[in-house]
Amino acid sequence: MPNENNEPPDQEDYEEDLEYVSEEDGISEPEGEPAGVVFDNGKGYASSEDADRLSQQGFYGTRIEGNRLELEPVELLHLVERKRVTVTTPSGDSVGSDYIVSTLLEKDPDLWVSYLVFRDLRSRGYAVRKGFGRGIGFRVYARGDRPGAANAKELVYVLKEGVPISLSDLDLVTQTAASSRKNLVFALVDQNGEVNFYKVAKLTLRNLSGDK
Repeated sequence: MPNENNEPPDQEDYEEDLEYVSEEDGISEPEGEPAGVVFDNGKGYASSEDADRLSQQGFYGTRIEGNRLELEPVELLHLVERKRVTVTTPSGDSVGSDYIVSTLLEKDPDLWVSYLVFRDLRSRGYAVRKGFGRGIGFRVYARGDRPGAANAKELVYVLKEGVPISLSDLDLVTQTAASSRKNLVFALVDQNGEVNFYKVAKLTLRNLSGDK
């Protein structure tokens, strides 16, 4: 977006703004025995007994009926990797991340790519929530801000190396970010699974007479 002088800032590497901190420094993770989660209809569900320590301490999930916690697939995968939860099917069979990914792969072929971005952001100490459509994969909160008590600071659009974004999609996501008054960040995942972040800014062109 234009700066105060109405001059178009350049697209810049965003890595320097996203410094690594230990997750414990940025977000307090729950301690103790792993919580039990049921994987059903593409999401994870924790009982009311386990919901508090997962949602309040780790900023995971959304509260639903019965004070249960509903977890998005990327949240569930992250909790499995960090050994914070054990996962079962509704019939009681124990499952792991491979089962979760393979079950959802047809519906969401980019699930693992999205997870790599989610994991990277969480490892930097940020609270992360699912995006709200229009290509926005995630909402990212400033360190120390609590989802629900504060608004997200960044909107993250996930890209895969070698897969271009169309001009119409680029215009859509930039307008979405501008209308919501949030920074737009592209997360580019390369073929090795490495994630790089780029801040995106709107370019304002002028002709030689100074008119826009």
